[in-house]
Amino acid sequence: MTFAKKLATGVAATAMLVSTAVLAEYPAKPVKIMVGFSAGGGTDTTARGFASYIHEAPSMNGLPAYIVNLPGASGQKAAKAVLDEDADGHTLYMINIGTFIAGELAKGDERPYHIPEDFVNLGCASQLVTSLQVHASNPAGSMEEFIANAKASGKEVTWGTSGAATMHATIGHIFFDTHGIPHKKVPFKGGSKARAALVSQSVEAVFGGVNTVVGFEDDIRALASAGAERDPMAPDLQTFKEQGTDGIDFTGLMCLFGKTGVSDEVKADVAAAIAHVAELDGYKRFMAGNDLASFYTDSATATAAQDTMFSVMGPVVKEIIANQ
Repeated sequence: MTFAKKLATGVAATAMLVSTAVLAEYPAKPVKIMVGFSAGGGTDTTARGFASYIHEAPSMNGLPAYIVNLPGASGQKAAKAVLDEDADGHTLYMINIGTFIAGELAKGDERPYHIPEDFVNLGCASQLVTSLQVHASNPAGSMEEFIANAKASGKEVTWGTSGAATMHATIGHIFFDTHGIPHKKVPFKGGSKARAALVSQSVEAVFGGVNTVVGFEDDIRALASAGAERDPMAPDLQTFKEQGTDGIDFTGLMCLFGKTGVSDEVKADVAAAIAHVAELDGYKRFMAGNDLASFYTDSATATAAQDTMFSVMGPVVKEIIANQ
């Protein structure tokens, strides 16, 4: 081989290596964030707020993210869609860990996936807090009054929620069963649809995110919120415990998940992006305007909280299934 040919071959090989390195950079294209609920609820709102600012994170190469809503099966339809994609970090899934876990547990042995094995928690940028909501015309001004009125009526309470097996649905079941109130759950494909049903008085109550009341204060009133402490975005709203109901203190961190197998480099880039966006003033204003908190929870802490919630919610969901 002549020197010229050797040189040409070397240049070509070098160019190929450079090209491969460039293609290997993450992200190489806009990131798709799957949301398993319809537009307008807490998950969708958080995802859209996050996607609006992700391109500002240095680790994202200036590339944006976009949202794909695929409602169904309490978020499981979208989760399964993520598992059908490559584990390259270009398709992610956003959901609060409470609903993610409740959905899996509700399927029992027929679960479509096992979160600790099939997904990796990349970090969280907010949380979802459940509240008991009634129509503004409802005479109950507190949770205690709602319970007393429901028991006095002797009737079955029809209530709505964002899905058949969400964190909101689980808390609703616990609430009614704890107080011995006959009830019928009406699941919807997202918090905004459950809210619409309450506004139209198609249901008597809703267990949904505190944030879904924002902008609908003339039609909806939140009576209490779940969680060990008051929601920082609704500091005047008492907790269930403050109003006499213990044991309903689930709060769902709102996290981004990737398919198991995603590289450590991609994990680090996405984690850095979540941390960056959570501290941006624009993101904080957007979230506050929708009554949602903005803060960063790293992958390790979020995964530990996820494991704890599995152990706490497992027996509860089994009991709910057994009583249905």
